[in-house]
Amino acid sequence: MLSEEQWIEILKNSNITKEIDLSILQALYSFENKKASSSQIGRLLGYIGKKPQGPINLEIGKYAKRIAKKHDINFSQRKNRKYKYWDLFFNGWEEKDKFSWQIKDELIIALEKTHLTGIELLPEEIPDTIILNEGIKKTITINTYERNPKARNLCIEYWQAICSVCNFNFEEKYGELGKGFIHVHHLVPISKIGKGYEINPIEDLRPLCPNCHAMIHKKNPPLAIQELKNIIAKKLSS
Repeated sequence: MLSEEQWIEILKNSNITKEIDLSILQALYSFENKKASSSQIGRLLGYIGKKPQGPINLEIGKYAKRIAKKHDINFSQRKNRKYKYWDLFFNGWEEKDKFSWQIKDELIIALEKTHLTGIELLPEEIPDTIILNEGIKKTITINTYERNPKARNLCIEYWQAICSVCNFNFEEKYGELGKGFIHVHHLVPISKIGKGYEINPIEDLRPLCPNCHAMIHKKNPPLAIQELKNIIAKKLSS
């Protein structure tokens, strides 16, 4: 087991921690309780196909070996004498039809102290846990997939930073200041997302301006994008 200080050193060393390694850690950090399967991480990072966990497992193995060159580490062995490289980073256990990983406490602290969690909330996005003093509860629910920078980037790269409802473009309105700015909305209501659900950032996420995002979440379950478009069209025609 590596200490918090050792993890901080590792995370800051670009010869050991590559961009893909950080992406994997950040993806897992964004899940509830810092726990998910490697296939869920793979989907979140845009890997498609029947085995999205393949590239994730491969990269974790490479990452562990780079760390082992600098630190004296004895990896846990499986029954077939192969090493469990993931064991360096995560606690792991069988959970129904998947094997779940959970980031170890020392690594969580190191990610937070180095500001490398990858989690960013826009000022107007209110997390689930916050209740304002006035008694007004959240207006927008931000889930794992909307908060994760890799999922956001894949969605925006494909659909562009243009509102899927009203076509508002922040760059056109505000110039360089608004370039790339947009909210990201999950099409599947959170209440319908089961533990086995795996995200597809292109099919399941859509860019929305803050106004349309807020209006969609005025209803529970949220309005569909086409429903809000119809409301706008009706208003304009009246």
